[in-house]
Amino acid sequence: MNKLLKNSEILTCADLVKLKDNSIASVAGFVIVKQKPSTANGTIFLTLEDETGTSNIICWNSVYKQFRKEIISSSFLLIDGVLQKEKNTSHLIAKNIKDISQLLNLIPGID
Repeated sequence: MNKLLKNSEILTCADLVKLKDNSIASVAGFVIVKQKPSTANGTIFLTLEDETGTSNIICWNSVYKQFRKEIISSSFLLIDGVLQKEKNTSHLIAKNIKDISQLLNLIPGID
């Protein structure tokens, strides 16, 4: 899963939660929350937002170490991972993270 998926395979936040548990998926959005609780043993929790809602992302410590630069410095991310669903809660367990902030320059009117 170290490749960037085709645009047609990138889901909105609203579509992501419709998938079955353990589905492989990709979602893109603005990083609106970054949390690294001291009790979480290096796990990072991200919240991405797009025009349809929000997605909860879990980055285990090993993933954080691999993609630290992207997580720390990016405002717009593409995340590939495996969906984990329990009751009414969904989390994407991150496997690959890509900074796609440069794509914002393609939107007319955004400087």
